[in-house]
Amino acid sequence: MKKTLFLMLVSFMISSAVSANTLSAINTYDSGLYPRGIVIADVNGDGKNEVLVANFGEDTLIGQGSDVTPTSSISIFRNGIKDVIAAGNTPRGLAAGDFNNDKITDYAVSNYEDGTVMLFQGSNSETVAVGKYPVGIAIGSIDNEGIKKEDIAVAVYADSKVSVLVRDSKGAVEKVDIAVPGNPTDVAIGRLNNERVILSANYNAATISVIKKQDGVISKAADIPAGLGVCKVKIADVTGDGSEDIVAANFHDNTVSVIEFKNGAAQEQAVYKLNGLRPNGIAVGDINGDGLLDVVTANRDSDTIDILIQKEGRLELSQSIEVTNDENKTYGPVEVAIGDVNADGLPDIAFTHMRTGTLKVIYQEKEIQEQPALIPEMNKTTVFNYPNPAKTETTFRFPLQEKQEVKIAVIDIKGNLVWSRIISEAEAVKGINYITWNLVNDIGQGVSNGVYILKVITKERVISKNIAIVK
Repeated sequence: MKKTLFLMLVSFMISSAVSANTLSAINTYDSGLYPRGIVIADVNGDGKNEVLVANFGEDTLIGQGSDVTPTSSISIFRNGIKDVIAAGNTPRGLAAGDFNNDKITDYAVSNYEDGTVMLFQGSNSETVAVGKYPVGIAIGSIDNEGIKKEDIAVAVYADSKVSVLVRDSKGAVEKVDIAVPGNPTDVAIGRLNNERVILSANYNAATISVIKKQDGVISKAADIPAGLGVCKVKIADVTGDGSEDIVAANFHDNTVSVIEFKNGAAQEQAVYKLNGLRPNGIAVGDINGDGLLDVVTANRDSDTIDILIQKEGRLELSQSIEVTNDENKTYGPVEVAIGDVNADGLPDIAFTHMRTGTLKVIYQEKEIQEQPALIPEMNKTTVFNYPNPAKTETTFRFPLQEKQEVKIAVIDIKGNLVWSRIISEAEAVKGINYITWNLVNDIGQGVSNGVYILKVITKERVISKNIAIVK
């Protein structure tokens, strides 16, 4: 029997979960017709993130086909300014990563109606057929033998399978299909229980499949029970014990499930009741500046997003934000992502709003510290980065008791300078400061897996901390 943690239904902040930073009002940007998928990533190599949105083009629901040619596109937002590029029919899922191993971020989109995945690598693109109604997509390494490359996984709904796209030794794309039960709608790639895995959210089976690559063979290893209509899945440490967990959104239960692994075994799921209806999207990130990973859901049919803050090893519902004043609450927020959108070093919340054809962003803002006595000293405890290990980016956090120039340096284990940044006195904040590093060197190339040394240097002291990069 699953363990359920029922939480009070609220419209605003629960008093026990006080945010260290504040959230802005909702900022709205025109995107395209019926936007669905979203990803935040630096796809042009300038060290700043873009927001990519897949504009599905019509209001077709999962498992349905189209009898018209939809107006489909991908919108790319840089500093709120939109560029539009062509996609296939009904682009649905988006993912970013280094698929061709050139140390530059690529991105991929699943074209639902076409049954294809489009791979965008710099100025080039290629299209691969995967099956009927591909939905969620992920890019990451599934090798457990130390091979440093990334692959693509896509949930193919109508065929009840996960298609894995890998590059062979000649650079050609090969497809491997793995059958899973119950029409998958989403996939995730990451490290779980000390192994690299693919997870699929099996919508009609209420399970999550675990897929592994062992001895060169990709196959399904297990099916884990989840909630009704499990539609989104992530891999992240949301319990604060240093081990990755499974985090899932359950569309019909209006819940979030968290499954921990202990002693190599999946534990009974903890289930958190949401305030919103039909959580169609889920994202994980630190949205209150405490160094712990939190959860945000996009609730399609209540026109809300719910924010669950990690506290003492569990999640607490802290805010339910109504995103429009419309009387019609259906087909609202459908996908959500967390990342630094405005290059201020703080993770923001971005989500697609299907009914209104918009991208909406809630910016995380630095709290102004008015009492100097409350600002901690800079030491090895108060200086850290998160996430650590890092896969795509990491944020450096350090306190300053007075505004001053600060130098940030990342050094490899041989003592070579990899990346650096100088924060001027004008840029620095009296209080907690945040700087995001996109895991590139000073000439914009992605860095390799390994251990690096972070140095935070002020006029008074130098603090050194280790950073682990595991892509």
